[in-house]
Amino acid sequence: MEIGTGLYVEQKQALSVGQVQSLNVLALTNQELEDFLMNEYLENPMLENTSDKENEMITDMERIYESGSSFKDQYLDNPEDEDRRRNDVRARQGSSLKEYLLTQLDRSAYSARQWEIMEYLTDCLDEKGYLTCPAEELAGPSGYEAAELRQCLAVLKELEPAGIFSADLAECLEKQLRVKGVVDEKLFRLLREFLTELMNGQIGVISRKLGVSTVQVKEYLRLIGSLNPRPVMDIQKDETEYVVPDIIVTRHGSQWDVSINDGWMGEYRFNDYYIHMMEQSKDPELQAYFKERLERARFVINCVEQRRRTIIRIVEEILKLQADYFEGTGDLKPMQQEDIAGRLGIHVSTVSRAIKGKYIQYRQSIPLKALFSVALSEGGDGEGGVSPEEIRRRIRAMIAEEEKPLSDQKLAEQLLAEGISVSRRAVAKYRIQMNIPDSRQRGMLR
Repeated sequence: MEIGTGLYVEQKQALSVGQVQSLNVLALTNQELEDFLMNEYLENPMLENTSDKENEMITDMERIYESGSSFKDQYLDNPEDEDRRRNDVRARQGSSLKEYLLTQLDRSAYSARQWEIMEYLTDCLDEKGYLTCPAEELAGPSGYEAAELRQCLAVLKELEPAGIFSADLAECLEKQLRVKGVVDEKLFRLLREFLTELMNGQIGVISRKLGVSTVQVKEYLRLIGSLNPRPVMDIQKDETEYVVPDIIVTRHGSQWDVSINDGWMGEYRFNDYYIHMMEQSKDPELQAYFKERLERARFVINCVEQRRRTIIRIVEEILKLQADYFEGTGDLKPMQQEDIAGRLGIHVSTVSRAIKGKYIQYRQSIPLKALFSVALSEGGDGEGGVSPEEIRRRIRAMIAEEEKPLSDQKLAEQLLAEGISVSRRAVAKYRIQMNIPDSRQRGMLR
C-alpha cells in the first residue's frame, strides 16, 4: 500500500459561534427568552430594560408595606374586576385558612390551651397572612400570657406557606429566602434596612451602603421579585397551568395580523449612561471592557429582532397555506417544514427551530408544530398528499355510514378505493386515537 501526501480543495459550510447562538435564540419560547434576556441584563451593564416590571414589583411591595392600607384595597377597588376579586381571600372569612394551617400540626403534641392559643393567633392574621400585633399587645385582650403567645407563634411561623405569621414584609421575604436555602446576610440586611430605598428604585444608594455592585443589587431584586409578599394567597392558588401563546394572530377584514406575544417583557436597549462613561473614560482597560459588553448587547438585541422577523415570516406563510383551516372553512392541508423553508428561501432547520415549543393563538391556542403533517400517500386526484386529519375524517365518515360494522381491513380497502393507501394497522391507530371501538365492539353496541 502506497502512503503519500497531497493537497485537496474542499468546500465546507460551517456556522460561526455567533450564528449558532443566534439559532439558539430563535429556538427559545417567549418565556425562555425572558429568562435569557434577564440573565443578560443582570450581567451586562450596557443593557437596559425599559419596562416597568421592576418598578411594578417595587410598587407592589410599597403598597403592601404601607401601614393602614391592604393590598386588596389598593388593587381591587374596581367593582368590575370580579375575576381578580374572586381569587382573593380574607383570612377571617370561613374556616378554610385555619383548617389548612392547623391540619399541618399534630394536635396530640400540644395541650388544649396551646391549641386554643394557636387557633386564636390564626384568627388574628390579616388579609396578607401577617400577624402585625406583637405578643405583648395581644396578651391583654386575649387573656393569654405574652410568653405563651410567643411560644405558640414560633410553632406557627414554621408552617406552610413560608412567610405566614410574619410581623412584616421584610420578615416574610427573609423567611421565604431561607426556606429556599438562600443564606446571604447582605440580602437580608437589604430587606431589614433598605426597603424604602428599594421601593424608591435607589439601586445606586443600596449598592454603596451594602458595598456590592449594582449588578448584584439587580440580582437581589430579581430574587425578591420571585417571592410572594402575600403568603396567604398561596393557600388558594390555582394549580392549573395555562399555555401562554408565543404568537398572536388576528384578523382585520381580509388581512391577517401576526405579532409576537412578548410585550410583557418590556424593551431592551443600550444603557446611555454607561455608553457615555465609556466615551469619557481614559482607562484603556475600562474602555475595552465596555466595548466588549456593548458588542454583546448589540448582538443580543439583533438576535431578538431577527428572531421576531423570522417567526413572523414563517407564520405569515403558514397562514397563506392554511387559510381555510384558520377561517374554519376546511381541514389542515398537508404541509411540511420543507414547504415553508422552500417558499421563504431559508434552511429547513431554521423553520424547525422557529416553531419549536411555541404556541400560536387564533380563537384557540395550539402548538405551532401541530400545523405540520407528513403526506402519507398520493391522492387519486393528483392534488398531492393526504394529511392524517383528512384520513381520520374519512374513517369517521365511513363508520358513521356503515350498515354493518367494517373491520379495519375493510376500512383500509375502502380508503384505497378512494386513492388513499393506508395500512390496516394505520387505520387501527387512527380509530383508537378517535376513541372508536373496533368492529366487534361496534356490533355488540347495536
